[in-house]
Amino acid sequence: MTNKRHRAVRRNATRRRPVRSLRPDTASEQGPTSVSGVLAPDLDGLGDAAAAVTASLASEIARVRTPLAAELVLCQAFRVMEMGAPKDADEQERLEARSALLGQVIAHAETLSTPDALAVLRVCATLGPDVTRQAAGQAAARVAAAGVADRPWAESLGRPHLLRAWHYGDVFGSQTSAGALFDYRGRDHLLMVLIDHDLGGGVKDCWVAEGRRAREMRDAIAARMASDDAAFFEDIDAAGFAELLGSALAKPPCPRQVDQVEDVATYFYLTRSRADHVARLAGA
Repeated sequence: MTNKRHRAVRRNATRRRPVRSLRPDTASEQGPTSVSGVLAPDLDGLGDAAAAVTASLASEIARVRTPLAAELVLCQAFRVMEMGAPKDADEQERLEARSALLGQVIAHAETLSTPDALAVLRVCATLGPDVTRQAAGQAAARVAAAGVADRPWAESLGRPHLLRAWHYGDVFGSQTSAGALFDYRGRDHLLMVLIDHDLGGGVKDCWVAEGRRAREMRDAIAARMASDDAAFFEDIDAAGFAELLGSALAKPPCPRQVDQVEDVATYFYLTRSRADHVARLAGA
């Protein structure tokens, strides 16, 4: 994976971690436009595109060694699909096109029935629309039952250990940010989510970071908020984090800046997966 890169800490913004692009010899060779054609309402060439996307995902996931790295491969594919969608497509059209392409990817991966294809199915069962996650889980179970070996990280996929969670924002109630530090098989990663209450209460930005900066983020933010009379900071438990994210995810995303649009396109389904996981941990 690429090296970590962060923006300066701001109360109303987030930091991005760049993710690896799809390999140039696969479906992304021509950039987002190579996928945007299948996101049009008529879905022309969906089968060919699905085969190319499946091959790209399998190739990338074959090179990773951690569950988060595998998830980030699919996150990158979500970014390509969303950024390549027709500008005039509404959210329902985008969801239907995304689900159609992922459905074809899942079907193609099942026909391949290789360890790499099974890894793709495991990740698709964790991230994505409800209908495709269910289909991917069923397909993965069939492939595994046929004797195809899982990756070592597959068992913990989507189920990291929650180390701590917090939220902070302005006392006027305009924006709230929620953060959570997770442990994934001995590797820490951070999820940050910006919620804008003035824009409907949905997710305005979300991002993931790893390593030392991720571990230090909570204390850095707490110190910054302590020096601001118009801000608050509070540690929260799993139930509080799940409730905060659940409420935001139930509303339409509201990114405004270019980087926020790209972040939400990339990490929205990962954010939802973590929110669902933490809710289960909290017994919600």
